Amino acid sequence: MSRAKMDFAEGIFRSNFKVCVLGDGGVGKTAIIQHLLGRAFTTNYLLTIGTDISTFQLHHNGKNLRLQLWDLAGQTRFDVVRNLYFSGARAGVLVFDLTRETSLHSLAKWKKEIFSHSQRKVPLLILGNKSDLDGSHFSYLDPVDNFIQEIEKEYNNEYENNELQVPFHTTSAKTGNNILKAFDSLGQILLTYQKQTSAIPKIPLE
Repeated sequence: MSRAKMDFAEGIFRSNFKVCVLGDGGVGKTAIIQHLLGRAFTTNYLLTIGTDISTFQLHHNGKNLRLQLWDLAGQTRFDVVRNLYFSGARAGVLVFDLTRETSLHSLAKWKKEIFSHSQRKVPLLILGNKSDLDGSHFSYLDPVDNFIQEIEKEYNNEYENNELQVPFHTTSAKTGNNILKAFDSLGQILLTYQKQTSAIPKIPLE
C-alpha cells in the first residue's frame, strides 16, 4: 500500500478540494466565506470582480480537508469570465437569498453551469442565506426540496450505487448561524464523492 493510501486509511491524509461558491450577486457568498475565515461581517456590499480565492482548513471525522474556495462573481456581465474558473472543481456551494425568490430560481442555472464544466457531476451544498431577516422570507422549503430531488436523480444516473446527497442549510453570514455546520456537511459529501469516484483529488493550489 502506498504511503498516501496508508495515510488516508489512518485518517490523517490531507486532501485538497477546489470548491466553487455560486449564486446571484448580493446573496452573501463573500460574507459567508469571510465568516469562515474569522473576519468581521460588514454591511457594505463588496462586488466580486471575476473571482476571489481563499483557503479554509476543515477537520471532519478525524480527516483534514483543505478547501480552496473560489468565490465566483454572480452578475451576468461576468458570465464569460466565470466559465474559465470551473476547471478542477470538486464541489459547488449554491447560495440563494431567503428574502429574494428570484435568487432561488437561479440555482438551476448555477447547477447547470458547474455540472457542464465538470468531468463528473460534483457534490453540491445548498445554502439559503440571510436567515437573520426572518420577517421577510418567502416560502422556499418545497421548491428547495424539489430541486434537491432533481439533483439526486442526476447523481443516480451518473453513479452506480450512488451515495451522494445534497445537504441544505439556512445560514446567516451576519450572525454566523449554521455556517460551520453547513461546511461540515460539505466535508462529508466530499469524502463520499472521493470514495465514490475511487480517486484522491490532487488540485494544484496557488
